[in-house]
Amino acid sequence: MRLLKKAQRFLMAGGIATTAHWLSMYMLIQAGLVAEAATAVGAFIGLLVNYRLQHQFAFQSSLQHRVAFPRYVSTSLLAWGLNLSLFSLLQMLGTHTVASQVTTTGTVALVNYLLADRFVFHEESGNDIEPPNA
Repeated sequence: MRLLKKAQRFLMAGGIATTAHWLSMYMLIQAGLVAEAATAVGAFIGLLVNYRLQHQFAFQSSLQHRVAFPRYVSTSLLAWGLNLSLFSLLQMLGTHTVASQVTTTGTVALVNYLLADRFVFHEESGNDIEPPNA
């Protein structure tokens, strides 16, 4: 699949997952759940929606879920840490909050795309590995 098309699908899937997060959070708050718990549940729902869309739609991966999903969760945790670290650094440097978040979001999205493409949904054949010289 062409890079531009894959990147567009990646961004679309992320947008749909974000909508699922926010919508479920809103519904849970309306049902009486405290906001902190509602966003935690919403984020988990968003994570599951995003994984499914990235796997099937954005990267059209045939990699088994038992392989891809743990990779996805580990890179999601890494991205969460990067988001917090980069945002905090920019804030310490005196960058405006909106500029800090825009910069952080763009950076994390790029890192997420590269990790998804090259690690999470990467399907190694194993047939192209050369044996060591004896």
